[in-house]
Amino acid sequence: MKLTFKTLLLASMIASGTAVQAQEQLTLKESIAYGLKHNRSITIYNNNKLQAQQKAREALSTYLPQVNINAGLDDNLKLPVTIIPAGAFGPGTPAQRVSFGTQYNSTHSVQLDQPIFNQAAITGLKARKPNIDLAQLNEELNQQNIIYNIANAYYKIIITQKQLELLQDNKTRMEKTLAIAQLRAKEGVAKKIDIKQVQVNINNTVSQISVTQNSYELALNTLKFHLGKDLAEQVLLSDTSRWLSPSAVLNADAPIFDYKKTIDYKLNYTQLTLLDINRKNIRDGRYPTLNFYARYGANGFGNDIGKAYSELYDFAVVGLKFSWNIFGGFKRDAQYKMANIDYINAQENLKLQEEQQILTYQNAGLAFSRAQSTIVTNKANMDMANEVYANVATQHKEGIATLTELLNAENSYQQAQNNYIQSLLDFYLAEIELKKANGTLDEYYAQL
Repeated sequence: MKLTFKTLLLASMIASGTAVQAQEQLTLKESIAYGLKHNRSITIYNNNKLQAQQKAREALSTYLPQVNINAGLDDNLKLPVTIIPAGAFGPGTPAQRVSFGTQYNSTHSVQLDQPIFNQAAITGLKARKPNIDLAQLNEELNQQNIIYNIANAYYKIIITQKQLELLQDNKTRMEKTLAIAQLRAKEGVAKKIDIKQVQVNINNTVSQISVTQNSYELALNTLKFHLGKDLAEQVLLSDTSRWLSPSAVLNADAPIFDYKKTIDYKLNYTQLTLLDINRKNIRDGRYPTLNFYARYGANGFGNDIGKAYSELYDFAVVGLKFSWNIFGGFKRDAQYKMANIDYINAQENLKLQEEQQILTYQNAGLAFSRAQSTIVTNKANMDMANEVYANVATQHKEGIATLTELLNAENSYQQAQNNYIQSLLDFYLAEIELKKANGTLDEYYAQL
């Protein structure tokens, strides 16, 4: 279906100084696919996922061997003095002041440290997978938001585009009525007040066209934003007729709700898991740690720098280091209790979110069902209003019906048209709201 207002839209954009570029036609499914690839948030959430993977590697490093190389050079500007007590070398020998060492000392060593037991670190490693899962779930939630936002804007464009078409048709029809009324007024058949009534209706329609045109452009810019396109680019919708057919929507059924399958539940549950690991990690700080270390190095001595490096004396050490913080001034106990409160609150929040999500789904389901029935009612009412208008228009041509009766019938038909088109938008918005509440927007996208 070609856009009736293509010329109008292009003219308005040229008048505003916007560059007109090659127009791209997109179906709803193509629009979503484009947005899932080019929306700027896609890069951000993908980077967050990569960052979570690196954090997992960082956490693993705490239990892997650590190797450090150390080197140093000391310039003993003044050697320390050691006192040798009197009589150390025999009775009667006086105390002696002696300085040991050389002016320059060099040290070189490499040390390997390997944790053998660290329960807190072991517990902390369990957070690696939930952290990666959390980043993945946030990425999926962002994708669902993109699907929702693009579909929302797409439907609004279709409906406002159709409303513009109907308003323009109504304006054209009323202008013809005005011309006839003016002719009859000259002939003395119609009253001047009748002409004013028609002109008022035309003015109201022109005002509605302006408001609807603004809504159209806002929806179009919103769509471009969520697609990741520049606002100066042109976009045309290529499957508008599909969404204006009532048969395409009346057979839709509300999906079965399962909170545990929604991304919101999975996110909250994963966060709960991380909080549980965090409190256990703090608790396990009460256990001792045991580390193995091995060190190899060499020392050099001399009264000049060259000699401190030319003659080196190597050494080697291996050992175990045991550490146990048996009392930390209640710090760990306070940290654990705070972490435990966070965990308990998260449990309650999980239940609260479930109840809230069920409420949201039920409300969305009611709106969905109501929108379905409203479409049927408004379609029947529009057909009936069209029939009444056609009959009154014929009678007016034959001189049976008055201009006032014609205008009333015309206004009723216009209102019925607008109600029907608006009910289509209400249905589509209710449908995607329902699928968002149910966490099935990805299925909705796949089935387009």
